[in-house]
Amino acid sequence: MRLLRDVGFEAFWQDKYCQNQFAKGFEYQGETIDLITSFEVFEHLPNPIAHLESMLAISQNILFSTELLPTAVPDITWEYYGFKHGQHISFYDQKTLHYLANKYHLHLNTNGHSLHLLTQKPFSKIKFFLICKLFSKGLFWLISKKMTPKTLQDSHTLLKLHTKS
Repeated sequence: MRLLRDVGFEAFWQDKYCQNQFAKGFEYQGETIDLITSFEVFEHLPNPIAHLESMLAISQNILFSTELLPTAVPDITWEYYGFKHGQHISFYDQKTLHYLANKYHLHLNTNGHSLHLLTQKPFSKIKFFLICKLFSKGLFWLISKKMTPKTLQDSHTLLKLHTKS
């Protein structure tokens, strides 16, 4: 979230399982949200449906990452199971993602591996594919050059908050 603000996106932090270390002062407070980003979260959820529903109460557009199960269920040596840390407890395949999209009347785009987009309105599969490809080739850097960073503005906002208290 901090990196998104540093580039210039109006992004807010929310995580009920983690302490806010890098985005203090920019917690989600009920603002209108066009898109939720959720990276490396879905595989940790004990109740994915409940979590997804709480996210959908905020926005009908969710960009998230989670490694998809291969077509053939992997044997015990698949590293993503995470036996060493025991934190990966929910696993998904494309069929599951399509089920979730249909259940909530959403549209699904996926790169077929680890990046997925649920949207209220249809989003071009070709555009999603290109964004995924370009992102790995520096799209984020290019976007950052076209936007105004919020780093200094955020610093001033936080300074004013601390001065008042």
